[in-house]
Amino acid sequence: MSKKKKAAPSKKKTTKPVTKWHVFCLGVLVGLGLFWLPIGDDFASVVFGQNDLPSKATSSLFQKYFPTTTPILEKEGFFLAYDGRTRNPYWVYHKLTPETIAEKTSREDADFQEETLLPKHIRATKSDYQGSGYDRGHLCSAADCGSQKSLEDSFVLSNISPQTPSFNRGYWKKLENHARELTKQYRAVHVFSGPLYLGSKGRDGKRYVKYELIGKNEVAVPTHFFMLIFVELPTDKILGKAYILPNKTIDSKTAMKKFAVSIEEVEKASGVVFTKILP
Repeated sequence: MSKKKKAAPSKKKTTKPVTKWHVFCLGVLVGLGLFWLPIGDDFASVVFGQNDLPSKATSSLFQKYFPTTTPILEKEGFFLAYDGRTRNPYWVYHKLTPETIAEKTSREDADFQEETLLPKHIRATKSDYQGSGYDRGHLCSAADCGSQKSLEDSFVLSNISPQTPSFNRGYWKKLENHARELTKQYRAVHVFSGPLYLGSKGRDGKRYVKYELIGKNEVAVPTHFFMLIFVELPTDKILGKAYILPNKTIDSKTAMKKFAVSIEEVEKASGVVFTKILP
């Protein structure tokens, strides 16, 4: 009988355990690889403001230069907060007194103009309104301006919203006249006005916010407008009342009280707090 040869013992492959040193080396290699990756040419140069940029950590730069959510612009005789998303003001404020109402001004040479204080890509232009079927409706009325410069400033498009012609020249004008009439009873009248975009029920029973966009710059057409009127008493006490009106034809015989609302309702609809900041 032939003797069977014993099989040679197999050599087992041994795996060295992964150490912290291996992990560290791998991290260094990956880091170097990312460091040398080409950035590409799709980054744009950014300017944060006129001030010198801070020299400390990057986070401090953004803490100092947070985005401008609502630019507030000061004009001759009025102030406004601008909404670059809708190309409309959030609100416009002006003050009426017997003296400002008595001033003689002329709108003969006044013309609508772009808001040069704003970047071009969030402005409305005159061409946006051409052929739209909407009036360029003043929020601070030209008739309320107490100087010629103020009247000319009121034609800047940051003070303008698209209004249905019959509304602009009808009931909105009636409300503006009402605010001016109050200067015969009170020493000062403070007016806030602005556009609203209110929801309505669809055929499916759900509520939607729907509004038209006009022009190349897609200027939003408000569904409603609000006006807040605050009057000063001789005792320095302030009284206020508020209105919300639809941006459509309204019968001039309709009582103004039909559109009267609480100040809180205007704040809820606009998202703007007019009377106080904290509870």
